Amino acid sequence: MLYMVSDASEPVRFLSAGNLTNEDQFLHARRTLQSCEFLSVTKGILHIQSGQRSYHLGPGQFVLLFPGECHFGTRASQGELSFYWTHFRFGSKDSSVLSESRAAALFLEENHPRYILPETGTLSPNSRVNVLFVQLLDLAKRLGSLSSTQCSYAQSTLLLEVTHECFFRHHLMQRSEKIPLGIADLMEWLQLNFDTTLSVADIAEKFGYHPSYLTSVFKRCSGCTITEYINRQRIQVAKNLLTSTPKLTLAEIAGQVGIGDEKYFMRLFKRYEGITATAYREAFSLKKKNRA
Repeated sequence: MLYMVSDASEPVRFLSAGNLTNEDQFLHARRTLQSCEFLSVTKGILHIQSGQRSYHLGPGQFVLLFPGECHFGTRASQGELSFYWTHFRFGSKDSSVLSESRAAALFLEENHPRYILPETGTLSPNSRVNVLFVQLLDLAKRLGSLSSTQCSYAQSTLLLEVTHECFFRHHLMQRSEKIPLGIADLMEWLQLNFDTTLSVADIAEKFGYHPSYLTSVFKRCSGCTITEYINRQRIQVAKNLLTSTPKLTLAEIAGQVGIGDEKYFMRLFKRYEGITATAYREAFSLKKKNRA
């Protein structure tokens, strides 16, 4: 696995972004750019090659295309395809492509902020990356030619989130001495099973803990209760659905994140986000789309 690494003490330079949708037989054009391109697939399968590396990306997967490398589609897509894309340049001249071990060594320099971006990866169901993509597209659409500075900072936030989700979190979990391995495993399980109907007692039994002990040690490690942790994952997934699936009703979104009561979902959303779910959806209703 290769990583693009750059100084994060200054923002990247935003160039362009969009949301490509295609009904069938999309084949990415062959080209070589001097900027980076980041693609995040939300529907269908994207077949693409960059240099000598070939990727077949499904929903929830992303790829970072390095500057100066020829990239092109290797096979036409079958059925509907949709992905977010953005072009950018790093603000720092100190940018390089490194192996995972060398990138991990730089990670140890904790007082020096960096973008550490894997060439490809899979986002968690409650990832904030695509929410940030929607916000970036909305900002670029609303402000037009005035959006350059704001979009550069929004782009930087998106890339730092990728860094955190796909690199920092993994290595922090490995290095942390405060979080027992079983609790770290439980946290990851909850992130994938946020729609679980299990009670805290059921979860404790599943992972081999006494409920009281699990409640105590989980709160000490995470700063919140198991129920609150699950709810936070649910609201994050709901934010993704609100901004990416306008046809879904609030009741349908509530059901998909494991909350059967629409009114309770609405109260929970406002508690965590400070605005209603409807207002959140409307706040990011503009975004650039391109069809191919």
